Amino acid sequence: AAGVVPASPEALTAARNRDRWRLALAAFAVLLAAADTYVVVVALPSIMSGVGVGLDRLQRATPIISGFLLGYTAVLPLIGRLADLAGTEPVLAGCLSAFAVGSVVTATAHALPVVVAGRALQGVGGGGLVPVTQAMVAARWPPDARGLPLGVVGALQELGSVIGPLYGAGIVAVASWRAIFWINVPVTLILGAGFWLVGRGLRASPAPAPLTARPRPDLVGMVLIVAGGAGLMVGLDSPAG
Repeated sequence: AAGVVPASPEALTAARNRDRWRLALAAFAVLLAAADTYVVVVALPSIMSGVGVGLDRLQRATPIISGFLLGYTAVLPLIGRLADLAGTEPVLAGCLSAFAVGSVVTATAHALPVVVAGRALQGVGGGGLVPVTQAMVAARWPPDARGLPLGVVGALQELGSVIGPLYGAGIVAVASWRAIFWINVPVTLILGAGFWLVGRGLRASPAPAPLTARPRPDLVGMVLIVAGGAGLMVGLDSPAG
């Protein structure tokens, strides 16, 4: 187009480096959230003792895990759509904030319902990190180069689920179960600061994408998806007694 100055090779290289840093930070956030899915497995007895629930009522502790999974899965389609409409940066910041707040709620809880609520909020923030990271790849990488970054994100998500119990066991061995969740707070702050620093350079993007009309969000569909996912998880998680 007339009047558009082509970007220099140095500017393009700098933009690619910023994109890689953003992906690295987002992928680490996905790893952290995935690890928190099952980080409480080994720590469940300590958590139950901390909130006044006896080990003879172990079935009451299942929502500590399923509450996280409910939030994690229910927001996947919703957050992906929000990232398309509002952009990846504000949505990713919101997901990190929700994950950090949920961690604080869980770490300070002294009753089982509060622990479950905190874990569900953690799941909402952690689950949202996956689609927003994928949307970031789709926006900043050409179609023929997306396979590797998407594969890295998927691999780290699965790795987090594997190392989560080991990570939790290691922390419980040397500290209180509450430390599992307190650690998330400085980590998310560091990640947020990293995104902010990298994002400052993105304001000078060499080739901004043309503006296109944004379709109106299907709010009814989003609510139905979340409600359906919640109903499914509640139906699956109904321990007897």
